[in-house]
Amino acid sequence: VLAYFGLAWEDMTSWGALWDVLQRAVQNPVVLLAAAASVFNAVTDPTTVGVGDSRRALEYKTPNRDE
Repeated sequence: VLAYFGLAWEDMTSWGALWDVLQRAVQNPVVLLAAAASVFNAVTDPTTVGVGDSRRALEYKTPNRDE
């Protein structure tokens, strides 16, 4: 969102500045769509169906090591 508006995290020096960016983002459909796609990609696992982890991933205690 900040990059779209040409801003950096360092520019968010007050609650007012942050609120202004959030308001501008909500009013812009391109930013909303990009944010929604980003959240969707962060939540879903392309190796399983749906948004959850596979049963195998939920049951193991330590990661499998490729040897």
